[in-house]
Amino acid sequence: MIEVDLVDTIPRLPPRPENAHKGLFGHALLVGGSRGMTGAIVLAGHGALRAGAGLVTIATPTDCQDIVAASLPCAMTMGLDLSLSVHNLQKYVLAIGPGLGQRAETQAKVREWYAEWQGPAVLDADALNALATTDWQTIRTHGPRVLTPHPGEWSRLSGIPASERELQRDRAIEIARQNQLIIVLKGQQSLVTDGSRLFVNSTGNPSMAVGGSGDVLTGILAGLICQKLNAFDAAVLGVYLHGRAGDIAHRDLGTPSTLPTDLLERLPDAFRSLN
Repeated sequence: MIEVDLVDTIPRLPPRPENAHKGLFGHALLVGGSRGMTGAIVLAGHGALRAGAGLVTIATPTDCQDIVAASLPCAMTMGLDLSLSVHNLQKYVLAIGPGLGQRAETQAKVREWYAEWQGPAVLDADALNALATTDWQTIRTHGPRVLTPHPGEWSRLSGIPASERELQRDRAIEIARQNQLIIVLKGQQSLVTDGSRLFVNSTGNPSMAVGGSGDVLTGILAGLICQKLNAFDAAVLGVYLHGRAGDIAHRDLGTPSTLPTDLLERLPDAFRSLN
């Protein structure tokens, strides 16, 4: 087992000043959605808003914009143009992947943005699948990268079977250390590591085992990074709050009736539980 420093302190967001305005709390750009999978990016958008991002823009295919806009009245939308240069988008915190699809041209754009994005980026779902189709560890990056695989996705990225949790843990630490990444290995007692530190989450429960829960987490992480938390602290706080919201929802609703939308509704209570 690889030795790392265990983290047991949950970071906090700083108090908001009395003269706060939306420009102080960052702008999240969430890239995803496709026909039949708009729900994933909508959940991520709600997660970023509930986590406190000042502004949220959803980049989604033009034929999905109306659906996303109707489901997310507090966010903006833009058509997903695969010719768009990352250099025109550097004011944003990027989160990419939920519902994005796996077309070859989309996967190529993911790999380009992974390499060239200058600021923080959160990668989940189909963005991770795009990395897994290439020798992704050789890609040099700029700025913090947070990868949020579930065990199956991590198996494709690391080569370690999902059934080997301890080996997956060690490989996550090793790859994070070698590539200056933050890796969130989801599952029971989700793990967050940057290669030198490890946080083992204590919140969460089986009621959260439903499609869409991870999309909510992606948005939460982007929203926290928008508020100037460093990527590791945002990942630790986000994973904890996500699981805490799930615990509150489980208390109220039980298994198997808890949905990802219930996590969003309980996220304010999760924040209050930190006080």
